[in-house]
Amino acid sequence: MESSDVYSFGVVLLEVVTGEPPIIPGHGHIVQRVKQKIVTGNISSIADARLDAYNVSSMWKVVDTAMMCTADVAAQRPVMATVVAQLKEGLALEEAHEERVDLENIASDIVSSVSTFGPSPR
Repeated sequence: MESSDVYSFGVVLLEVVTGEPPIIPGHGHIVQRVKQKIVTGNISSIADARLDAYNVSSMWKVVDTAMMCTADVAAQRPVMATVVAQLKEGLALEEAHEERVDLENIASDIVSSVSTFGPSPR
């Protein structure tokens, strides 16, 4: 895949993560907007607010990957195989997070169920 295709893919990743269009009149290009937000170190300022439950490390991995794809110098952009590997790492982080959340929810359900099944008054 050519570096211009990798750049375009990076823009699409940023659109998905932020929920924003690539260009907002008066606010510039999505790459510049995300660069400004990265400086804050707060992923929630970048991630679409409609994405309520996500693993922070996973989200940073996707944003970092997208930013590598949109590097100003084409020669500094990764090949698509590297992009895929990075996104797979991010997906693994997200899946591990979801499994932990599921286990926590199950444990919470068990605890609340046990507490409601205590001895009944006679």
